[in-house]
Amino acid sequence: MFITGVKTAIVEALVSGYNTINTTYNPNITGQFNYPSDTSIDLTPNSVTIEYPLEEIQWPAIFVQFRPSKSQWTGLNPDNFTPISGTNSYTSDRQIYFEGVLDFQILAMHSEERDRLWDSLVNLILMGYGSPASQAFYGSLNQNDLIAMTLLSSTVQNLGDTVSPGTPYSPEELTYETTIRVQCVGQSFESKYDTTVSGIFAISVSGSLTVVSGSDNPYNPNISSITASGVAVPQFTVF
Repeated sequence: MFITGVKTAIVEALVSGYNTINTTYNPNITGQFNYPSDTSIDLTPNSVTIEYPLEEIQWPAIFVQFRPSKSQWTGLNPDNFTPISGTNSYTSDRQIYFEGVLDFQILAMHSEERDRLWDSLVNLILMGYGSPASQAFYGSLNQNDLIAMTLLSSTVQNLGDTVSPGTPYSPEELTYETTIRVQCVGQSFESKYDTTVSGIFAISVSGSLTVVSGSDNPYNPNISSITASGVAVPQFTVF
C-alpha cells in the first residue's frame, strides 16, 4: 500500500538535496540532477531510483529500498472524518502507522566514486539545518502530501561494501557497492478506500420518569399526572 510511496518520497527528497548542492543548471544525461560545477563539492550521482539501474548512463547510482517491520492502525480509532463543504456529510479515511528501515545502496564504477557518494549521502542525512542540501532533503519529505515520515536522523548504519565482477551492461566491469541503513517511522494517507458518511442532524430523546412525591430527589419535572397511589409520572420529550 505505502512501500512505493515511501521510496518515491525518498527519491524526490534526495533529488532536491543534491540539486541544492549543485545550484548551476547543468543537467546530467538522465536529466534528474545537475552536474557538479567543480570537484570540491559533494559528488552527485547520475540517478536515484527505486529500480536497479540497468543502463550505463544511470551509473553511479543510489538504489533506494524500504523494508517495513510494522504496519498498524494509528491509535484505537484510526478513522478520520473530514467535513464536505456545503453538506452534512463527511469523508472517512483510515491512516496506517508504519515502522521500518531505508536502505540506500550506492552503485559505482570506482572505489573513490563510491566513497564520495557515501560521504555526500551521509551528509544529507546527518547534517540537518547546518547544510542547505540537508534542509532541502528534509523539507521535501515534510511537504509530501501522501506520506508523513520521520527519519532517525542521528544514526546511519553501514551494512558493508563489496567489489564484484560484472554489471548489467558489461560482464567485464567491476562494481563498487556499499549500503547504508536509516530507521524511520511514519503514516500513510491512502485515499483509495475513502467512504462518505452522513452527519447527525439532531438527537431526540423521549420517555418517562417516575418520581415519588415527597422524596428528596432533586429532579423537579413538570408533573403531567399523579397515580392513585400518589406517584407523580412526568412525561417529557427532549429535542
